[in-house]
Amino acid sequence: MSKSTSPYHEAGWILNELLPTESSNNENARNQKQRRGLKSLAFDPKNKKNAPSKATYATVCKTMQNLPVINAVINANGRKLRKAIGFDSVRNKGLMYVMLHELLFGKYKSIRGGGKIKRMIIKQEKELRKGADEYIAKHGLPSGTDGDDRGVNFPRYVRVNVLRSNTEDVIKLLDEGCSANPGKTNGGPVEESSKSIIYADAHVPDLLVLPPSASSWLHQSHEAVKSGKIILQDKSSCFSALVMAPGSSKEGG
Repeated sequence: MSKSTSPYHEAGWILNELLPTESSNNENARNQKQRRGLKSLAFDPKNKKNAPSKATYATVCKTMQNLPVINAVINANGRKLRKAIGFDSVRNKGLMYVMLHELLFGKYKSIRGGGKIKRMIIKQEKELRKGADEYIAKHGLPSGTDGDDRGVNFPRYVRVNVLRSNTEDVIKLLDEGCSANPGKTNGGPVEESSKSIIYADAHVPDLLVLPPSASSWLHQSHEAVKSGKIILQDKSSCFSALVMAPGSSKEGG
């Protein structure tokens, strides 16, 4: 693949491979089982010569961590900013997400390089920053300026126990939880905000991503947790089970 003038081209390409497909939540959850994970993409032994730099890998990780916040900002108020920046007209959504992250939460809060996507975003820079600041203020998140200490909490990850429930029912249940906590969602109608935030994880099957604020009401005492329908689990702890899953590798290797 040819190099782009954008310093975020490589990170954008990797992120495109991890993003959910544009389909329903149920289809997303099934499709993700066929998609590769970040580590397998970044450190493919068959592609050592073109392995991404540590900086690129870190950029992708940080952008993924902030996807719920970015989506909340651009989808608020009837998807006003999403339409303003022409998000749905852009094919390289990974690159746009990376640039949005750099502008709103990056170490220098600016976008390096040039290009059409950058120009589309910069036209709405003031409104994007305002939306991000409002989200942070509403959720009680400190507005850090350093890229590594920016103050944006990690999303709340929830693993669906497919032996006792299914992704569709769990999403409905969690959406009710978001609706019951209107002070914990982004601006605009509660239902619209919560649905725009809850989505299937990009590369761990049966893992759902909720906004950081969900941690304020989704605890071990929650009915879905006690009944075993869902498991509150950090994303990093899911990888060992994923690697050991049948079909992921040969046993005894």
